[in-house]
Amino acid sequence: MNKTVGAEGGKQGTGQSAESVVAIALLCVCAAAGLAAWLLSGDELPVITPAQNAPAKVTSVQADEELYSEEQAVLAAWQSRLDGEFSEREQSLRQQAQLLVMQQQSDALAEASAEAEARAAEVAELRALNAEKERQAALAKVREKEAAAAKKDAAAKLELASQTESASETPVALDVPASIDWSSCARPEYPDEAVRFGKQGTVTMSFLVDPEGKPSDGKIVDSSGTRRLDYRALSALSRCQFEPGQANGIAVASLAQVRFTWKLTR
Repeated sequence: MNKTVGAEGGKQGTGQSAESVVAIALLCVCAAAGLAAWLLSGDELPVITPAQNAPAKVTSVQADEELYSEEQAVLAAWQSRLDGEFSEREQSLRQQAQLLVMQQQSDALAEASAEAEARAAEVAELRALNAEKERQAALAKVREKEAAAAKKDAAAKLELASQTESASETPVALDVPASIDWSSCARPEYPDEAVRFGKQGTVTMSFLVDPEGKPSDGKIVDSSGTRRLDYRALSALSRCQFEPGQANGIAVASLAQVRFTWKLTR
């Protein structure tokens, strides 16, 4: 069997060698035919010049340029992105700086406002203390004046009382009793309330009249029945001038009684 396979392999190798020889022979024939045709036409052999390689070089250069352009575009995109990020970062930093400045200004304004309010409160408190001191000083002066007036009034009343007591203890025989001068003062005006309620009556008053005819120590001897009418008459007649009483032709201090009638006219 091995001999048979070897025989068949030998036959195949011999067939392939024959085919190769035939192909080479055909190629030689074609080359000889082409050379003969060229010699008959009289043309020169074609010469390959560098210009024939120009398309290849142009294509290579164009490819390089396109690659360079793409690289530049990528670099430009990255640069733009970096610029954008840097701009955003810078803007964020600026905003933070502005916010910080605004916060500092707000804090300073609040502090200044608080200081102003504190100063205003201090000034107001100081003014209030000064006003209270002035009020207390004025009140003290008023009290001093009132005390002095009360003391003076008390002294006058005491003196008048002593004069009255002395006059009552040592009665003087009057030739002419003291009397009121109705033309020296205005008559009492009827109180509106008494008019509205129809109050009437006669009040009797007594006055101590000095030698000059000035009344003092007015008192209600007999009431009209209405206190308002009584004191209205007493207040008005205390401003009148009196004719002093006379003893032996000389004006002396004496008591005078005056009656005044309140009567409504219809």
